[in-house]
Amino acid sequence: MKIIKNTFLLILTFVISNCSAQLNYKDYYYPIGAKKQVNIYKYVDKNNPNNIEYWKVTTNPNSNKILTESYTTDFRLYNIFEEQLNENGAEVIRYADFNKSDDGKNIRIDGTIIDKNVYKWADDSKFKYSVKYSTPEYGNEKFIKERIKNRIENINVHGTDYSTLVFMDEYEIKSLDNDQTYEFYQLTYYAKGMGMVKYQRYHPDGTTIILELEKILTEKEFEKLGWKASR
Repeated sequence: MKIIKNTFLLILTFVISNCSAQLNYKDYYYPIGAKKQVNIYKYVDKNNPNNIEYWKVTTNPNSNKILTESYTTDFRLYNIFEEQLNENGAEVIRYADFNKSDDGKNIRIDGTIIDKNVYKWADDSKFKYSVKYSTPEYGNEKFIKERIKNRIENINVHGTDYSTLVFMDEYEIKSLDNDQTYEFYQLTYYAKGMGMVKYQRYHPDGTTIILELEKILTEKEFEKLGWKASR
């Protein structure tokens, strides 16, 4: 009887611990504080330091939304991604890409959201979001991103240790006009209280991009960098 009781307690402890871990998945996503806040995440490609991305992340506790505006090395806006947070996770509610025209202007391409699951707080199954859009170069396309939780891992990025939740992400870009598909995948690392600190992206031609968080800038610091680059 004592052996059975001890076995039952061990199983119960495991179940409670597992449930607790699932509930804590939200802690690894971009945090929302008591007031609206803007942070600019500067990511640098480990394989090519000249490849830099700036993600301007605006968190709003009043609407429970996160707006991410992504910029290239030369401070050109190339993507807008807005999420609504709810009791189950984060869902995409707005998506737009920007293509650079021959005269240097940004052409906005708004996407129509089909599937909306970006991040789930307590779900170990595979989930996805997808968007349809049309471009002058490639016509009608569908962008699909599927992800599944992979593991918890401690990593070091630019001298800082992080406890991270790792996802396996699979990407698919379908040309709806000529039935062609481009696929790639990546491992994405989210740190507690920080959001994304790293991803390792693998393209079918053998190219690997390792984007790592170098620092978080204020809005004024980001604007100053952009102003200097335009001089």
